[in-house]
Amino acid sequence: MHEIKKLILKEWYKFFLASLVLLFVLMSISNLISGLLRSNVSGYEVLMNYIIEVPSFMSKILPLSCLTASLFSINKLKDRNELTALFSLGYSRKNFVITILQASSIIAVINFFNSAYIQPFFNENKYILIPNINKFKNLNSEGLRSSTIGSGKIWYKGENYFFSFTAFDKETNSIMDLAIYEYANNKLSRVTNAKKAVYHDPTWIFHEGKTMNNLNNLEFPQIESFAMKIFPLLERPSDFEKIEADITTLDIVKLNEYIKSLDEVGINTSSYKVTLLDKFSTSFICCVLALIASMSIFNPNRRSSSFGKNVLYTLVFAILYWLIYSYTFELGRSSKVNPYVATFIMPLVFTSFLIYNFLRYRKIR
Repeated sequence: MHEIKKLILKEWYKFFLASLVLLFVLMSISNLISGLLRSNVSGYEVLMNYIIEVPSFMSKILPLSCLTASLFSINKLKDRNELTALFSLGYSRKNFVITILQASSIIAVINFFNSAYIQPFFNENKYILIPNINKFKNLNSEGLRSSTIGSGKIWYKGENYFFSFTAFDKETNSIMDLAIYEYANNKLSRVTNAKKAVYHDPTWIFHEGKTMNNLNNLEFPQIESFAMKIFPLLERPSDFEKIEADITTLDIVKLNEYIKSLDEVGINTSSYKVTLLDKFSTSFICCVLALIASMSIFNPNRRSSSFGKNVLYTLVFAILYWLIYSYTFELGRSSKVNPYVATFIMPLVFTSFLIYNFLRYRKIR
């Protein structure tokens, strides 16, 4: 039985690698040609953009390669009548499916590591590789984040003050959980804390806070509480959007921590949660597509099934999956659908389809 499993894995990984190379070459050629046809970018910038995009390519190619690996490896075993021979020797269809699941699970782990760590690493270094990053829409920033220090807050230096805040909500033009440290003659003179500050052009209105005055002299500080107060903050909302960086540069651990910090101050994090959950969903679908393509093992005889039909059948499933998943993903990013529904509805539907078919053929061993 061990030799049979080795044979199945050998054929599966052989077709997986062939599919991976072919799809990678096709996507590479498409990306490079479309970049070189543009008149406002140099060949170097096109090449660097391509290198940065490679991990993103891989996250899309790996699931499709799992599908084609199952499809073509099973067809090859059928053509040689090896599939029928395997089952006649006592190697059950259940064991065959488990072997395919094990093979695709390794690819799923690789895909998860790629999207969770490698892709953010490449995105983090895009500003080094391409100075004028705005030329490439695919590399534009998503979301808002900046470097933080010990307190976990974002710090910024104004004209005569420093201030810190937890997050900026671009939908409401609000700064959350902020503190302003004003200086006079290089000495701290006043500190203002507020739950949030909302921009009403051309001023900022602070809500629910307090101010400590006279910090730069020998008098006892005066504390003033307020429910609402206008503060002469020179920065505009556009400045805060520039302060914060691209969430695609965050690995999965930092992204999860960032989402938690936004949840604590009441900011809608649906678009960020979709990005986080997508890393799990695109990895899980590697196994699902591999198993869907392996359904033909229940018709092991060459005469009882058509390879052309199987190809059409699986490709329709793959195209249907990516079209609907892309649609639900965008709905999730725009907060129209729950992030978990947006990212896992299609994998769960396909998994239900698999379970139905396995139960249907459970008597066939």
